[in-house]
Amino acid sequence: MKTILLLKLGPLILIVNLFFSISAIAEIKYNEKTKDIIRGELRKFIFSENTEILPNPLILDANENMVEIGYDEDILIINFWATWCAPCKKEMPSLNSLAQTMEYEDIQIITIASGRNSKEAIDGFFEDNNLVNLKKYRDPKGKIAIKYGVTALPTTVVLNPTGIEIGRIIGDIDWDTADVRLFFKKLLETK
Repeated sequence: MKTILLLKLGPLILIVNLFFSISAIAEIKYNEKTKDIIRGELRKFIFSENTEILPNPLILDANENMVEIGYDEDILIINFWATWCAPCKKEMPSLNSLAQTMEYEDIQIITIASGRNSKEAIDGFFEDNNLVNLKKYRDPKGKIAIKYGVTALPTTVVLNPTGIEIGRIIGDIDWDTADVRLFFKKLLETK
């Protein structure tokens, strides 16, 4: 009986193993494609070994509507931050510059204020710093941050077009550098 069951399940087991192997190989490709340019603050980038598809973020938009962010064909960059977090606020203008520089690339950059952040404080911060190139969202209860394993702010999670995490940066960096732009162009070549 066990032999017959294994024979019937064999092709399914093979397909599942092949899927996860391809995902793991794809993540290794991202690492291989960018290893020669990982220097300076980009050394904070931690490539993920996880091959699970992360859930689409379900968050509040600027008008307080619940929206779901899809992956589309883009590399999705999600910056988790808070209005009370000094390193978060320090890096935001450079992330805004990256969004402007890469606006015609297949990259989507969003910011998610995680936890207790009032809409007024977020709007004021964006206005005071002229952050016109970033999409702002809120995750008032931190549910998405928890699902994404965010344990510190700021944390920036980078996902491939299928929703698998390429990697993350914990802490702030200067996003407005030639190395960072080249890094994302290399990731785009690999997608």
